Order: sequence, then C-alpha cells, then structure tokens
Amino acid sequence: MQTDIWKLAIGGLTVLFPLFYFLPSSSSGMMEADRSLPEFQIMEEGNRSTDIRNTLIGKENLVYFGYLNCKTICHGSLHKLKNLISKQKDLRLVFVSLDPENDTEERFEKYFSDLKVETKFIRLESRGRAFELARLFGIMAFSSNESGDIDHPDSVLWVNSQARIKGLIFEFDKHWDQSPEELLKFISDKKEQKFLNI
Repeated sequence: MQTDIWKLAIGGLTVLFPLFYFLPSSSSGMMEADRSLPEFQIMEEGNRSTDIRNTLIGKENLVYFGYLNCKTICHGSLHKLKNLISKQKDLRLVFVSLDPENDTEERFEKYFSDLKVETKFIRLESRGRAFELARLFGIMAFSSNESGDIDHPDSVLWVNSQARIKGLIFEFDKHWDQSPEELLKFISDKKEQKFLNI
C-alpha cells in the first residue's frame, strides 16, 4: 500500500511539473492583484501625519522599496524606472526608503533631478518602520549583516489611483529588458477595463 502511494505521488508530480513549466506567463513579469492597502501612518512635509493611502490616492503609482546605498539591484532598477516614468507621464514613481537613516530628501532629489515628472519619496522614522511598511505591501526586507546591507526583493508594485495594489512585478530589472511595452499595455488595459465595468 505504501509503495502505491509513493508511485501515485511521483506520477502526479511528473504530470503536473510540465504543465506548470509550459503554462503561458506574461513576459512583463506582472502578477495581477487586487488588494487594498492597510492603514499606516507616515510623516509628510511639515511634520504632518497622514495615512499612506492618502499619499497614493489620485495617481497611478509604481512603488519601489529600496535604498540609495544599495550595492546590488536598486540602481539598475531605479535607472530603468526613471526611463519608464519619463515616457509615461500618467505614472508616478514612489520610492520608499528602506534606509531612512542615510537616505535624505536632498540625496533623493539629487538622484532623481533629471526627471521632469512627479516622483514621491517616502522616508519613515526608522529602518524598523520601513520594514514594517514593506511587509504590509508584501515585500520582505531585513538587515543582512553588520555592514548595514539590506536584503530585499527587486519588485515593483503597481498601486492604482484608488490606492489599491493592482499588480506586482517580480525581478523588475530582468523583466524590464524583456518587454516594457507589455508592462505599460498591461497597466493601460487594466485601467480601461475598470472604466468599462463601471
């Protein structure tokens, strides 16, 4: 009896693996979602406290959690996000710093000074609060060693103008090179679909 169960399990996996491997997937790397953002208080200019949803509402946003001293993925992805945003005026880049002790407003403005479109910099009181906000968005970030490096995924979230998470792009740096047009078309199609369903 035990042998039959193992044979059945191995046979099932043998059949299922090729199905998952060959299922069509979007080359943009976008995974569709529809999730509301939880309440989370952040400080804005003038030391006003506001909810993160109020900050993101009213614009289509591409949200990236990273830090400006990153030695691995952030700079490549941010460069490509800047190119994307500069071509798509109705999208806003929202950069959430995972290293608020070192990422200042001045550094952010200098880094994005070549952009002529709206960007948003979110800098929380501490690294712990930044990690907490990342987790609420579904992004796992944590300090990896004594040198201050931060482990985080190279993911971009599409948050729509109603402050709902509508998509997640895994391995953004990799997928950008494959098909930025498909990513923009995906966002555009989903926005149009929303208006048709009203």
